[in-house]
Amino acid sequence: MYGKASERNYRFSSSTIVQRKVPITKLGIILYSLYIHAKLIIRQPNLYLAIAKMLRQNSINLKQFVQRSCKILPPFLDNLDIFHIQWAKMLVQYPEFIEKLKCPVVLSLRGAHINYSPLSDKVLAQKYMKYFPMVAGFHAVSAAISLEAQKYGADPKKNTIIPPAVKSEITEKWAVEKSTQIDDELKIISVGRCHWKKGYTFALDAMAILKEKNTNFHYTIIAVGKDEENILYQINDLGLKKNVTFINGLQHKEVIKQVSNSNLFLLSSVEEGISNAVLEAMALGIPVISTDCGGMGEVIRNSENGFIVPIRDTAAMAGTIQKFIDLDKTYKINIIKNARETIIHNHLLSSQVNQFKSFYSKIV
Repeated sequence: MYGKASERNYRFSSSTIVQRKVPITKLGIILYSLYIHAKLIIRQPNLYLAIAKMLRQNSINLKQFVQRSCKILPPFLDNLDIFHIQWAKMLVQYPEFIEKLKCPVVLSLRGAHINYSPLSDKVLAQKYMKYFPMVAGFHAVSAAISLEAQKYGADPKKNTIIPPAVKSEITEKWAVEKSTQIDDELKIISVGRCHWKKGYTFALDAMAILKEKNTNFHYTIIAVGKDEENILYQINDLGLKKNVTFINGLQHKEVIKQVSNSNLFLLSSVEEGISNAVLEAMALGIPVISTDCGGMGEVIRNSENGFIVPIRDTAAMAGTIQKFIDLDKTYKINIIKNARETIIHNHLLSSQVNQFKSFYSKIV
């Protein structure tokens, strides 16, 4: 695993994981660059010349050349069996890996990098078309995103779907009684990042509809990022200050506590791979209403283990929330139990680990 030096305090559970730390100070970067250049020249001079040529071509100045060297050269010094790139844009930003590494390169297909970035960046789309056929295997978080990646040359025969997963400990916090007992006020929650794709504006419009119908509710948004101005403006503009709480980020354990103390989880996104926040809510016994975006329909079966509404349909969102309020306790418990079974059978971390082992074995 390759990471910044600022991540040096991170501890891995397995002793077989080696972390290569890239310095972040100016002097550290220069010294590290000199070291890895010298080491690769000695070990593999012919390979070094080929990589150095690419580095020069892909760097606009000496400073960028040195910085890119620190990120690109270390993997060439390790005897790797597989090189796994987690984000599709990294494949394009550092083509030296796909073109010069002797081991197979695999790529994860996730949300934004596949679903909308290449739509807005034609150069990125063209580079996907160039490099995707060279990838040895793809890990897709959902069938939907696997299909989307095929538009850019991802071979479906190389695609393996391994959905997101949660730790089994979360299922032990199951709060079925809590989520079915609605006091005077319905507690709704959304968790994500501050980004247009999360659809908070549509969720807030739905809250305005509920308010007009005199529904007693409180909506909490926990989202980290820089789009809070947009959210706060809409809360104020719709007169929802008393009905909505916006929290600009929390520690994960605090997020889990907030979700556990809610009655309903709302995913209002217009784009997702599969939402980890939704999986955690389902594991905790909190019913979920989700838009039919990305791979969410692969997780949620409408009215069986949660509820699905159309993207951007604020009336459907508000109507489904009202429908949930009116459901009898037995029906709600069945929804919650089915959701938890979905997590246990399809989205536990232990199962995901085994799936990745199988995926890597096939590549090697």
